[in-house]
Amino acid sequence: MYTYYMDNQRCLVVPGLFLPSNDTNSLLAYKHLRLLPLQYDVYALKAAADDDTLAGNFNSDPEHGKFHVHTVGRYDDVLFSIRNVNLFKGLRNMRKYVDTCVNMYDGQKYLYTMTFPCYSTRVGVQLKKQHPEIFWIAAFSDPVNHSPYKFDEATYKAYSLPEKIAFKLYLKYYVVDQDEADAFEQADRLVFICPEQRDFMIGEYLKYFGRCTREELLAKSVIVPLNYIPEWNRIRKADTVKTEDTFILAHFGRVYGLRLIEEFIHAFAEFVRRHPEIPVRVEQYGEFRRSDMKLIRALSLQDHFIVHDKIPYEECIRRMNASDAVLLFDTILPEDTIQPYLPSKIMEYSLLQKDCLAVTTKTSPSYRIMNESNACACRYDRKDILRGLEEMIIGHRPSVIQYSYSNEEAVADLKKAVLNED
Repeated sequence: MYTYYMDNQRCLVVPGLFLPSNDTNSLLAYKHLRLLPLQYDVYALKAAADDDTLAGNFNSDPEHGKFHVHTVGRYDDVLFSIRNVNLFKGLRNMRKYVDTCVNMYDGQKYLYTMTFPCYSTRVGVQLKKQHPEIFWIAAFSDPVNHSPYKFDEATYKAYSLPEKIAFKLYLKYYVVDQDEADAFEQADRLVFICPEQRDFMIGEYLKYFGRCTREELLAKSVIVPLNYIPEWNRIRKADTVKTEDTFILAHFGRVYGLRLIEEFIHAFAEFVRRHPEIPVRVEQYGEFRRSDMKLIRALSLQDHFIVHDKIPYEECIRRMNASDAVLLFDTILPEDTIQPYLPSKIMEYSLLQKDCLAVTTKTSPSYRIMNESNACACRYDRKDILRGLEEMIIGHRPSVIQYSYSNEEAVADLKKAVLNED
């Protein structure tokens, strides 16, 4: 039916993955677009598995009819990693995806791309060259150009030789600085999650490319904060009955790369040593660094710091509710560097109205949001973290994050920026 809509109501969408794939960027893209008065021709790669709950939400959403989704290949055939090592196959299928999306242009007024993946921007570059009039909206979930994770020496050092080779090839072909620069220079709107992400990425662009000015980039930048669709929201505060006296601090998600927690472990060990009369335990759910596990054993914290495998989302919410407080381990960068990453769980913690202790840095969006909420934000320093633990556990300091935008609230500025493009 979408061929019956006028071209000025239509948008070509190149997201990599799309719903019902339970992928952070799939959800970001859908939330960016669902309330704009457009029709969407979506050309996506097929995920290895779809999320049944998300599929139900997507299919029952009143805005679902705007999206005409076509799969044009398998995501795993494009991906290259240490576990999926056929680089030539990956590059061939990447090129095929880009070419297919370019060829699907048939007069749409708008183009929307999501990075990651970076190669989505290559569709924008080609279409802008062929059709300069197309209005390109380039959205970003994370920095690409000189991303701090490219220079994480500790993680790289721990890789095996095959992993190091795979990482270098992945950076060379899949996380390409030029892709981001092309989008900055040629897109009509740039969409970011938070001001820190925008400022970091503009700063890196000016440092290494610089054909556009800061003022030009700011003028076409839009912030769309992390948000939720009320009808889909599975995050509910629930009263739970404690079955033990132990104070439970829970963290949900990966601890890897620049998400450093050594200072937290030392601070927690000191808390346990100083306050043996207070039963307390950290519960970690998800990937965990081997070196951190060794430190826990060295400090004899095995009974106080328990590491679990990743658990299903519904169980995460149940255990968040059951905990006394939740932890947020932020990406740790030098204090003189803008920290551009905002963890999505900050919104979940806010919706649950849970007390939260964050280990972060002063230039981070998490630190800003925690401070604005009068919540407990600790620098990556064991003394400061110990102070935070004592204030929360002994002093019963309230530490609830105030950050919960509905989808309608979050996309208001994007709607204005796109529909008033002239």
